[in-house]
Amino acid sequence: MSDQEEQMSGQPHDRVGAEHPGLVEAMNSAIVAVSASGRVTAWNPWARHLLGYTSEEALGRPVERILHRVTEDDLPPRPDCRILRVLRTGVPDHADGDSFTHRDGHAVTLAWSSAPVYADEPGAEERGGGAVAGAVIVLQDAAERLRIEREQHDRMEQARRANSRLALVAEITTVLSSTLDENEVLRRLVRLSVPALGDWAEVDLLIPDGRIERVAATHRELSPADIARLEGPLPPLPRSPRGPLARVLHDGTTLVISGDDARPYSDEPLTAAQHEFFQTMDAHSVIITPLAARGETYGALTVGYSRPGHGYGPDERLVVEDIARRTGLVLSNARLYTTQRNTAEAMQRSLLTPLPQPDDLQLQARYLPAAQASWVGGDWYDAFPLAGGATGLVIGDIMGHDLHAASRMAQVRNMLRALAWDLAAPPSTVLERLDAVMDAVSDAELATAVFARVEKTAAGSWHLRWCNAGHPPPLLITYDGTTTFLEEHGMLLGNPGLTGGRPDGICELPALSTLLLYTDGLIETRGTDLTDSLTGLRRHSAHLARLPVAALCDQLLKRMELSGEDDVALLALRVPA
Repeated sequence: MSDQEEQMSGQPHDRVGAEHPGLVEAMNSAIVAVSASGRVTAWNPWARHLLGYTSEEALGRPVERILHRVTEDDLPPRPDCRILRVLRTGVPDHADGDSFTHRDGHAVTLAWSSAPVYADEPGAEERGGGAVAGAVIVLQDAAERLRIEREQHDRMEQARRANSRLALVAEITTVLSSTLDENEVLRRLVRLSVPALGDWAEVDLLIPDGRIERVAATHRELSPADIARLEGPLPPLPRSPRGPLARVLHDGTTLVISGDDARPYSDEPLTAAQHEFFQTMDAHSVIITPLAARGETYGALTVGYSRPGHGYGPDERLVVEDIARRTGLVLSNARLYTTQRNTAEAMQRSLLTPLPQPDDLQLQARYLPAAQASWVGGDWYDAFPLAGGATGLVIGDIMGHDLHAASRMAQVRNMLRALAWDLAAPPSTVLERLDAVMDAVSDAELATAVFARVEKTAAGSWHLRWCNAGHPPPLLITYDGTTTFLEEHGMLLGNPGLTGGRPDGICELPALSTLLLYTDGLIETRGTDLTDSLTGLRRHSAHLARLPVAALCDQLLKRMELSGEDDVALLALRVPA
């Protein structure tokens, strides 16, 4: 049957939509009416605008031949297509954005809704109360709305990814900045990089002596034992690098490569080692970026995916490079810290001279530097012979903790030695003169110290005379475990106008007793009451009283649970039997 014959054979109810042609024509949406048999009975200008068919071409034809939805499998039009389901079920339907075929063959994206029209039969006043006589289909252009929605979705997704990247960078920066231990920094770096940035990660470090070492690695599936076998020394950096890792370390630029790009060169063992590592990691996509700061390259961070279909685009590259730059700064600070710490500690130790052992007196000393370089440098001990056969003992602490404090400590130490030898006076007089000299010729500001003279009487007993300038009190430990703090003290050093005098203390040192001089690092811990710490020092010392003096010092340092927040200097004197 021809289309014209099909159109002329319609029943009266096949004219659904034709009763109000003016309304249909005036609608600013595409209006298509169909009969119960699925033929088009109304087709307004907007329908022509959206789909390209004139009303003459559309009216009377089966609607599925005109409203052909583009499906994934590109099937031809079917009578049972979804848009005509309303004729069979009487249930309205809609779709938010389907593709239809335009008259000229291109796809158009339309939103549509369908509603049934019922025959005018008794009892049909309510919806579904009669036979379905046809349907009205409303279509609207959805392409622009969907485009806007897609753009909004894309922008939101970009913002989400950007926020996620910023959060990752912030988290890694915070974690890495919380330590200045270089090895711990790099272990944290690879752990935080997986799985956020890849399936595996590793760091190759340029050692200051010229070697290269894989110092940290991780993989989302490999065990710690497997990873440990991958770490260790690597071949040296070639002079004319060709492999990716060698180029990054030499040139300081980032490379994004596939695992196959690290092919081994016969004259480049470093690249062969990297190629072997990539094979172990099943590397598909890899990014290698330098760990650099202040014009120096410290090593390289390598991150990669073992799964196909993942890679590193411009955004991912920026994140990895940003993290590497921040890590480079942490490494730079860590090495500066190590240099400062080593210098301050070396200077400090060089000033702590060997102890004399006069007249059967036993002297032992211990020095523990603070955990951080910025806290090293102020504490010292000293012991030296004095005119007349006495022995001078000193424990002190210069205010400030750095390389400058170590330098000022050296000034004060040497001045005290000279004054103690020259004056042959009570300790309080020596400290009073030291105050004046510090103010005149030294840049040291404030200091605490204990200066003591130990001498043997004609009767063979030992006497102690001391002066305390604002320092923690010395502790006298007898052989039976009795402990006594020598409490006499005066103002600290560094401001003669505020001293107000410092008393001398005098006491006898019993046979086999131990005199303990110490700095505040032994007893002061953040969050701990000082009185409790002093009580703990007495308790531990009492238990250790009969140990050899060297063992007493070692055990005391263990038992006091030092915080490492400050230097600790310890000077112990054991009186002979």
